[in-house]
Amino acid sequence: MTPSSTATISKNQRDGLYALMRNHLGGLSDVFVEMEQRKDYDAAERLGREFAEDFRLLDDIGWRPHDDRELVALTMPFGELSELLQRLQGEAERLLTESPAERRSREEDEETNRRFRLGLDACEGVLADLDREGG
Repeated sequence: MTPSSTATISKNQRDGLYALMRNHLGGLSDVFVEMEQRKDYDAAERLGREFAEDFRLLDDIGWRPHDDRELVALTMPFGELSELLQRLQGEAERLLTESPAERRSREEDEETNRRFRLGLDACEGVLADLDREGG
């Protein structure tokens, strides 16, 4: 790791995290729904903070689907990165343990499942590295 980075991830880990980020960002309109329709401002704030974290990570891993870097430095502070990866890890686990009907629907796109699995593996690997280095 470089002094300015929290962790360094591989191209495959980056691609997996990118897939999880894109999936999560698909719910961006939920902030508006919580504020305007449900009037649940606490939920809107929580979602807004999650999306802000997503955008921050995208600054490191890149906004485009494909990135040629073999190694990608993550510069988010340790605590923020750890919380974000734990959230993404939980989302990946839920995506990969869907009901049989949901699974059949998603199996039509095995590449998506592969990327979600890479994302889950990336979260687990980087969290383990952060735990070893940060205590």
